[in-house]
Amino acid sequence: MKISEIFYSIEGEGIEIGRPEIFIRLAGCNLKCIWCDTKYALQNGKEMSDKEIVEEVRKYPCKSVSITGGEPLLQKKELVELVKQLKSLGYWIQINTNGTIFDKGIFSSVDLISMDCKCPSSGMKSDFDVLEKTKKLFDFKTQFKFIISNDEDYNYAKKVVLSLNPSHVVFQPEWSSREFAGKLVNLVKSDCLSVRVILQQQKVICGERRGV
Repeated sequence: MKISEIFYSIEGEGIEIGRPEIFIRLAGCNLKCIWCDTKYALQNGKEMSDKEIVEEVRKYPCKSVSITGGEPLLQKKELVELVKQLKSLGYWIQINTNGTIFDKGIFSSVDLISMDCKCPSSGMKSDFDVLEKTKKLFDFKTQFKFIISNDEDYNYAKKVVLSLNPSHVVFQPEWSSREFAGKLVNLVKSDCLSVRVILQQQKVICGERRGV
């Protein structure tokens, strides 16, 4: 597999925020979001076998793993075996994906699907059919995350939320537009949306890196 980095930190985003996790960041992505904070992961990365990845993961005193990117599902064939090995060793697994690829097998195998739904300010689009299928089959273990920087983003996210009615939704103010956070809170309150507004904690603590 092509790996950008493996590190041990705490989750900086979403409903698992603050939880210690081992991050496996896969290299490569099929999108080019304007505000992407892990552009270094778009490169080729280092080739590592499943055995090498597992050995690296086992160095850390933690049983929770976040598989992220880039876009991990671009390597879904190899990812199936990695997830299988990690689960056999008792690891809890979260997968982060951008809402453009659906994989029932992988989604069935992991403990949390973190669906990063792309808003207009990203310059990219998630596939609504992917979001809809994920909601239909895996709503009980999926968080739908929206990075929001302006009114257009909010209106898009609101439309998706009201259409799909997912159980777990996170609105995150985009870091370079975080002055919008106060307005975002007021909009959520005014519309009485069943969502959580959460800052990207890793950027509060140590800057641009995802995770902490």
